[in-house]
Amino acid sequence: MEKVKLSSKEKYLGEVDNKLKKIIEKNGHIVFKPNRKNQFESLVKIIISQFISTKAANTIFLNLKKSLNTDSLQPLVFRNLSTYEIKKLGLSVNKSRSIKSLSDLFIDQNFTDLKQLSEDDLHKNLLSVFGVGNWSVSMFEIFCIGKLNIFSSKDAALRISMNRFGMIKPESDLKFYDDYAERWSPYKTIASLHLWKAID
Repeated sequence: MEKVKLSSKEKYLGEVDNKLKKIIEKNGHIVFKPNRKNQFESLVKIIISQFISTKAANTIFLNLKKSLNTDSLQPLVFRNLSTYEIKKLGLSVNKSRSIKSLSDLFIDQNFTDLKQLSEDDLHKNLLSVFGVGNWSVSMFEIFCIGKLNIFSSKDAALRISMNRFGMIKPESDLKFYDDYAERWSPYKTIASLHLWKAID
């Protein structure tokens, strides 16, 4: 069987972490393609994904677009909808408030490309949205902006994967996960992708 061709980033990660090396070799090369096209829609999907499985989130997200009869979610779609009306589309009260707050932010600040903001301004603006915390910001930085050095110890799946492969003992403080992940710098994102895939 032909040997899987890994990227230079994946090879580097294998050199600095033998446990991760085994995961990468089993996974094979992962193509990292951030979705930079619709930042607002990406953030809506991230909000929906909070605390539920990827499969459930995808179903709710597709149903939301179908209910709104649109192929592309835009801030103006939610402008004249109340939180209650958004909730009726299949979302919890808190997630409805989050999406409403997010749409208001995009409209009020006339945001078209959050990538143009400094890291501090990006975090400040997104964290001002109701229900958006550091995990959501990290997921946006990975899957929409495409930053290569992001790891979130607040992500339960990443912690489970690190526990399963003997990197960190279960129930350890988040600090231990963050400290361990430092060895993956400057490619923490690529390491995260492999940890997710390993338990998918």
